[in-house]
Amino acid sequence: MTEGMPSIRASVVVINHNYGEFLATAIDSALAQDHADVEVVVVDDGSTDHSAAIIAGYGDRIRAVMKAQGGHVEAVNAGYAASSGEVVLFLDADDLIHPDCLRRALAMLQPGDSKVQFRLATLDRTGADQNMPFPHFPPNFSADDVLRGAARSGWYPWTVSTGNVFVRGFLDRVMPIDAKTVYRSPDGYLSKLAPLYGPVRSLREVLGGYRVHGQNAWASSQKTWSADTALRWLAFDRVLERAFVSAAQTQGVVVRQPLLRSFQALEYRMQALRFADPDKRPPDSRQTVMTDAVHWLVELHPFGWPGSVARFGWLAFLGYAPRRLVERQVRKARTQTNRSLFWRSMLSLTRKFE
Repeated sequence: MTEGMPSIRASVVVINHNYGEFLATAIDSALAQDHADVEVVVVDDGSTDHSAAIIAGYGDRIRAVMKAQGGHVEAVNAGYAASSGEVVLFLDADDLIHPDCLRRALAMLQPGDSKVQFRLATLDRTGADQNMPFPHFPPNFSADDVLRGAARSGWYPWTVSTGNVFVRGFLDRVMPIDAKTVYRSPDGYLSKLAPLYGPVRSLREVLGGYRVHGQNAWASSQKTWSADTALRWLAFDRVLERAFVSAAQTQGVVVRQPLLRSFQALEYRMQALRFADPDKRPPDSRQTVMTDAVHWLVELHPFGWPGSVARFGWLAFLGYAPRRLVERQVRKARTQTNRSLFWRSMLSLTRKFE
């Protein structure tokens, strides 16, 4: 099939815990898909707000899975078990997808693929677009580019849960996820492993919205940013790396040993060294981070040479500029709402040279 797989059955699995404020918008966006064959599964993970009443109001238009609270990973496992689609999109209940999302994604899908990913708009609590779509996919970003980056660093540009359409053939091989080992971010786990099991295709179009409202697991605003985000990410990154290396061995995919550090890992390591409480910091040093950054720059430079050199300079700034100045600029540059015009312009400039 050379024109995608538009006729297959798709499942949208809405994952909810106490997101009653946004839940109906997420479910409505799933029901509004213009793809011909869509089922909507809604998993409620022990909510204590008014979510149950909202879910009941949809009747037989959705398949409801009401369970005791067990966390995000267990909710994803339950939703997958209740779904029947040949492809599955896990929609966080505070997010939404556009009506043409599945149709556009499935038109790109080819036999043997693991997933199709697409970009999301950043929305505030009210749903207002923050003009900060993510992630950035370089021009002509191919499945080969994804595998090449993953094999060298265990990383490639991927999006959060809502921005992925996973193929059931891939999911059947890696699910259910062990919730004791992978204790959070099941989407990160699935996206990291996906290139090892089949091609990953990337759409540069924005086909949904990611809402930043102050209670997100990872996203932050200038007011809510803290070094704890970096520490949480670094701890979980070690979990994901072990899973990735193990899966690569199982699949017979040769990966670099040791893996190159991703830019995000380098950035978070430097943030942790500068801002985390001393008793919480992992054993590390600014010199070690910059040495790893040199290897990342020379061997990988995933943003093209100009963009990668600019990011190397940002790491040096994080490590050695005055602490107060660094914190102020991190809040402006790396938060998910109200990013300054200067930083949006700088990112756009570096991307022009990819």
